[in-house]
Amino acid sequence: MQLKKRLLIVIGLILLISIGGKMYMDNQKVKEQEAEEEKIEAERMSVGALKRTFADIKSVEFEKTGYNKKTGSYRMFVKITNQKNESVNFSYSFWKAEENIGSYVLMDEKIQKDGITSNKVKVIYSNQKEDEV
Repeated sequence: MQLKKRLLIVIGLILLISIGGKMYMDNQKVKEQEAEEEKIEAERMSVGALKRTFADIKSVEFEKTGYNKKTGSYRMFVKITNQKNESVNFSYSFWKAEENIGSYVLMDEKIQKDGITSNKVKVIYSNQKEDEV
C-alpha cells in the first residue's frame, strides 16, 4: 500500500514538473516573439527618422539591431542606397519613445546627404521581411 502511495506521489511530481516546464518554455517563446515584434516596429519607426535626416534614400536594409535596456535605445546597423544606386553601411542609435536618431556614423557625405526624403523607401528588416515606408 505504501509502495503504491509513493509511486503515485513520484508520478504526480513528474507530471507537475513536466507541465510547469512546458508552461515556462511557452512563456519564454511568447516573450521572445514580443521582443522580435518590438524590434521590427522600432526598425520601421527609425526609417521615418532616417527619411527626416537624409535626402534621396531609395532603400534601407537592416543588417543587425540591438536593444540597450539601460538607455532604452536601439543600435541599428544598416545599408542605405540612394537614388543613384550608391550604397553605404553605417550604424546609428534610435530612441523609439522620441522617434529620433541620437547619433550616427558619417561614412560617405555624398550618400548620407542632409535633407529630407519624401518618396516611399523600400525596407528590408532584420527578419528579412520587406515593406515600403
